Amino acid sequence: MSEIITSSGIDKISGKLNGRDSGYFYMRNGKQFYRTRDETYQKKQSPRQKWNSAAFKYANSQLKLLTSPEAKAQLAADFEAANHIASNGKTYTTVRAWKYNSLIHDYKQSHPFEQ
Repeated sequence: MSEIITSSGIDKISGKLNGRDSGYFYMRNGKQFYRTRDETYQKKQSPRQKWNSAAFKYANSQLKLLTSPEAKAQLAADFEAANHIASNGKTYTTVRAWKYNSLIHDYKQSHPFEQ
């Protein structure tokens, strides 16, 4: 925790200036401070959040495998055959969104959430 004295016309800075900063600015008793901290809030997830994260991780890993031109052509054909409706019942405008949400829905169906 260190006191910051700005030489520019900016009197108060609050939060991070960009996403790559290791700390954040805050005000206390009219003085500007900068503090670094570990952002561990993502590690403290509820069981349901972990289940959703696992579904997103699965969908992303499966999409990365579909990079060949043949696989992309097959996806486009499947997208048109399904009339842009994913397995979760929603309509999507792009092939990637359609497949991504289908993968998430399929993962959640095969791995139901149990408390």
